[in-house]
Amino acid sequence: MSRLYVTDTDSIISFFHNIFGVPQRLSERARGMIAQALLTSSSEVKLSIPSVVFMEIFEKWFITEEFSEKLRYEVFEIVRRSPNIEIKPIEQEVLEKLLKIGGNLSRHDINDKIIVASAMMLNCPLITTDGEIIDYIRTTPDIPSVLN
Repeated sequence: MSRLYVTDTDSIISFFHNIFGVPQRLSERARGMIAQALLTSSSEVKLSIPSVVFMEIFEKWFITEEFSEKLRYEVFEIVRRSPNIEIKPIEQEVLEKLLKIGGNLSRHDINDKIIVASAMMLNCPLITTDGEIIDYIRTTPDIPSVLN
């Protein structure tokens, strides 16, 4: 039986840290989950990446044509071709869950809240390095757990 996880933008950037030129911040366990889904054709780990993750990456990292091409081929195409990964659109149920997010995330970035709402909708763990999201998940029963 496969396990489904939702990943956020920071997790994808951290996993591909060598391409983005940033420090790797994921735990070994979280990194292993992403690697298992990405790098094996039949995996017990499945990832759901909300489409807003790539919107954030494209907005912040498509700074030169050369780097945009690098991201396209060394990140996006690898993710897109993996049979264990889905890029999830923003669905009505995600928007309904979004309205329920409060607490310390009430004024948080809308993209992060959409990612949290996606994990709520799918009722699966979220892979994130965002401390505020981790604190929120620990206070709500709507998301089973968090990996960071």
